[in-house]
Amino acid sequence: MRIQEAADVSGLSCHTLRFYEKSGLIYPIPRDASGHRFYREHDIRWLHFVQCLKSTGMPLKDIQQYTDKVGDAEHQAELLVQILRQHKVRLENKVMETQSFLSDIEWKIIHYQDIIADHL
Repeated sequence: MRIQEAADVSGLSCHTLRFYEKSGLIYPIPRDASGHRFYREHDIRWLHFVQCLKSTGMPLKDIQQYTDKVGDAEHQAELLVQILRQHKVRLENKVMETQSFLSDIEWKIIHYQDIIADHL
């Protein structure tokens, strides 16, 4: 599929797709005989995975490092696992922090509901 179709399917803009490729967040996309980018199904799956990493806060330098090494997964598997594990730990810490914030907010809701109930 051409870049506009890939943009529609991925939810990213054409500009963002070009930026991702230029900055090394995705591997180089092959081009057709006319020189237009030609996205394949596995390119779209890769874009979704990069979006997952980016949306969950993985630093761009880590995504670039991961992308650089994924083509040689047979020799770089340990580094790839290390990058993903570090990100997983960051996410788990963020989830725990968010749970703590939710508990604080829930306590305040209960507090205000008690005030409302006392005035009825």
